[in-house]
Amino acid sequence: MINRKIEVALIIIGAAIFIFFGVSGASMIMVQNDEELATQLYEQFGQESPDVELPAYPEFLETLQTGGIMIIVLAVIAIIAGVLAILMLKGNKRPKPAGILLLIAGVLIGFLQVGIALFGSLAYVIAGMMALLKKPKYEAGS
Repeated sequence: MINRKIEVALIIIGAAIFIFFGVSGASMIMVQNDEELATQLYEQFGQESPDVELPAYPEFLETLQTGGIMIIVLAVIAIIAGVLAILMLKGNKRPKPAGILLLIAGVLIGFLQVGIALFGSLAYVIAGMMALLKKPKYEAGS
């Protein structure tokens, strides 16, 4: 029996990062719905980067909503993939499909997002590689 504690720990760390990522997406949507806070954020972006041309305010609000929804969807997909992979790794039932699932989820989300999601994606990719490459140790004489 192969011990899969390291893979499960990496998946949990990655899922925790994706939970934080999803909360940031939800906060983007909440800011978009609060007119006063959205206006303050828009003005703050304008003051912090005067050399960067900001889009018009309605486009800024639309970008907040679209970006927030995309972040939430990617975070939910990543968390579901992590939970499924943990279930497949329990008892070393199906490590190959779990590894493939983690690799696909990690690479896909790594390409679609930047920032903190890259750390979660990296944890998933490492756990996926470990799940695929770890072999049972055979004892001599058994």
